[in-house]
Amino acid sequence: MKIYLRKHTNIILICIVLIGFVLRFYRLGENPPGLNWDEASLGYNAYAILKTGADEYGTQTPLSIRSFDDYKPPLYVYLTVPSVALFGLNAFSVRFVSALLGSLAVVVMYFLTKEITSYELRVTSYLPLLTAGLLAISPWHLQFSRAAYEGNMGLFFFMLGTYLFLYTLRTGRRYILSGIVFSLTLYSYHSFRLITPIFLVTVSLIFFRKILKEKKKYAAMIIIVCSAIIPVFISFFSNAGTGSRLSMVTIFTGHDVLAPSIDRMQYDQEQGYPFSETFHNRRIVYLLAASKAYLDHFDPRYLFIFGDGGKQHHAVDFGMLYLIDVVFLVVGSVFATSKITRRGLVLFAMLLIAPIASAITTGTPHPVRAIAMAPAFHILTAIGIMVVVYQIMLLKNKRWSRILISLIILLYAGNMTYYFHQYYVHTPIVYGDFWQAGHKELFTKLKSIEDNYDSIIVTYHYDQPYIFYLFYNRIDPYWYQKQWDVMGTGEIDRMYRKIGKYEFRPIDWNQDKQISNTLIVGAPSEIPKDIPYYGKILFPNGETAFILVKT
Repeated sequence: MKIYLRKHTNIILICIVLIGFVLRFYRLGENPPGLNWDEASLGYNAYAILKTGADEYGTQTPLSIRSFDDYKPPLYVYLTVPSVALFGLNAFSVRFVSALLGSLAVVVMYFLTKEITSYELRVTSYLPLLTAGLLAISPWHLQFSRAAYEGNMGLFFFMLGTYLFLYTLRTGRRYILSGIVFSLTLYSYHSFRLITPIFLVTVSLIFFRKILKEKKKYAAMIIIVCSAIIPVFISFFSNAGTGSRLSMVTIFTGHDVLAPSIDRMQYDQEQGYPFSETFHNRRIVYLLAASKAYLDHFDPRYLFIFGDGGKQHHAVDFGMLYLIDVVFLVVGSVFATSKITRRGLVLFAMLLIAPIASAITTGTPHPVRAIAMAPAFHILTAIGIMVVVYQIMLLKNKRWSRILISLIILLYAGNMTYYFHQYYVHTPIVYGDFWQAGHKELFTKLKSIEDNYDSIIVTYHYDQPYIFYLFYNRIDPYWYQKQWDVMGTGEIDRMYRKIGKYEFRPIDWNQDKQISNTLIVGAPSEIPKDIPYYGKILFPNGETAFILVKT
């Protein structure tokens, strides 16, 4: 068996990659059941750049995608331009880049594991194959490879950059290529704008002596990364870049985090208690909030059972990892810690640095912002599996050895079967509304009847409906770039858009019903129940998504 595996490593790796490819591309345009507004935005901006060289707002070759004023990093949009050109503007073409890079990440995982694990830590030479296999079937990685998630693209470049960095330390080659790849992470996803610099500083300290011997080559890599960081650093202080995104999600803005401590401080002062300003100091409050948010990412309930609160981030009743992984993850972590090497420290650096960006934001744990944790979890799990299997193989009773190994295989097979059942059967129905399912059907219907009305008002109840109108109707970007700024201010109202005869805003039934020859598209909560309706659009679970009413 050992000789067979050794001779056929390349064939086995190809089979693993093919499995990963199929799992990421199978029914890619159908499941998830609808494009969310971020996916539609990425797709339409790629379409706009393909047709005009500018984004939806008319900005030529943008370094930041304005989108809904959340200013996305630009790389996913640019890489999506070729797939939109090849396959047209649809769900498949928008998700193609993520699925392709997710498939290639399985290959990178194999080589990264070979570089990151020393002889002592590797347990056996088959560990890289096992790790690649675990990533190929990973619920965490599949979830974000099958939708247009910029974090998944950032993870690919982060893994590839780490591999090239370790390869460079061993061979003295490809420093510049490593720097280029790490720079791409900065333009892939916001989290890596913090994770990548911290990670590079950490691994530089780990291999400080080695780097000193190649300081000129290493300096070239650092110059490349720093050159890429400068525009990002500037954008931190801008209202049209990273700074804008941070203002939306960071725990340091808004009143929610500080409000309880302010109330406690006032109470302490009223009661005459000392040290109130010390105990409830905002720095301590922020530190405690960030610490809790950081530790949330290691919560077993999140990792193995329920996932996070974002229903777009996991299958129904399923965590980010397989439940059976917990046993082997613990064993692998203990073993790796006991056999720690410099390259092993890189593994733990990936694991411990990855949640930092997410820890200073709201809504934790967040599997996209902390997606860089995933490779470390899978490597440690693979180590645990190999350690357990090795110990089982040492049993004198070979019958029991075969039974126990078969049991492990059956448990994984059962866990996988349950996951895929949940993902393909129940998740599209239960979580369909969170994927904005129904918008395609809505705008297909509206397209066929829009000439019958002077105006069409579409609810903002589900947020950003205008982008689905642009996407599914393939609105000419040249035309829209001249139409979007109806007020002539260059600013956008998140709750109001007007495009031709379409108005996108919250429904005010008492006012809107008086507008003649208008079609009102509202959520069930916005339309009185006794009003005769023209039509309905349903969510996959059968509940009403939109009600169409003629005035």
